[in-house]
Amino acid sequence: MAERAPRHLAEPAKRFGLSPLQQLFLVAMLSLAALTAVIGVLTRDPGSGRRAAGPATTQAQAAATTATTAPAATSTAPATTAPATRPIRPTPGNLLADGDFERDLAGWAPLGGARLQRVDGGASGRWAVAATPDPDRGRPAGLVRRGAATTRADTTYEAALWVRAPAGGQALRELAGGREVSADQAGYTLPAGRWRQLAVEHRTASPGSSLSVEVVGQDLPGGGRLLVDSVDLQTEDE
Repeated sequence: MAERAPRHLAEPAKRFGLSPLQQLFLVAMLSLAALTAVIGVLTRDPGSGRRAAGPATTQAQAAATTATTAPAATSTAPATTAPATRPIRPTPGNLLADGDFERDLAGWAPLGGARLQRVDGGASGRWAVAATPDPDRGRPAGLVRRGAATTRADTTYEAALWVRAPAGGQALRELAGGREVSADQAGYTLPAGRWRQLAVEHRTASPGSSLSVEVVGQDLPGGGRLLVDSVDLQTEDE
């Protein structure tokens, strides 16, 4: 029977140290620690030892930047107040497109040597027409709109207008071939300094003739004038 060798001689000798896999792992860990240390040194503020902050914009800085870059408010002059005007009264069916004097005096002519001009402060809208008498002629000042309409048979025409004068008259005249065929007229006496609406009617006498609208002012004081606005010519019969 063979003798057994002593155990310390029979077992292979133990190796001291690390295996290649362990050595590789250790090298990797050391490399990672070194890299972390380098990054920490680079990102620290050498003055305070704290991590250096990036160029972050705070809310206060953003507000300051906005206030700096926003365009400065410009001052504007106070708005000029337009003259007060009365609302324009609509006149549907008016045969006169130029009866409100808001654009010009086209189509209107003076009577009695009067001087016509548009003036501010109408009865409707902003403008009215003023007829100023000729001091050398001493005749009533007035205005006329010739060819206001071509008359139709069996038709009644009404001219309504606003006047500002102490006294005077208005008329609808029917003309054929330059001669007066028929006419209707009415006088008025009004309180001074106030607008009043007047009206006159005319029944057709000769179909196809031309209709004219007239208004005159009398007893105008020195420097006075006749004011007329919103002339409305309508037919009452269909």
